[in-house]
Amino acid sequence: MFAFFAHSQYIPCSECGASLAGDDRDEHVCDGERRIDFQMFRMRGGIARFELDLAEFLATPVGRFEAFYAERQRAVA
Repeated sequence: MFAFFAHSQYIPCSECGASLAGDDRDEHVCDGERRIDFQMFRMRGGIARFELDLAEFLATPVGRFEAFYAERQRAVA
């Protein structure tokens, strides 16, 4: 059923995700903005997980102290 996709002439670039034909693979140069967007897309799970982990940490006694201390240090500076 999926044999059609196995023989596609287009392959995505592993660095920027651009769809490349067989002839274009050797000549391809990644666009900087596209590469950053693709890397961020690939890291979206880790970024979402970081926010959850940070919220969980800040709910602990150690996390609350760290937040308090950071705010105190910012007020002193």
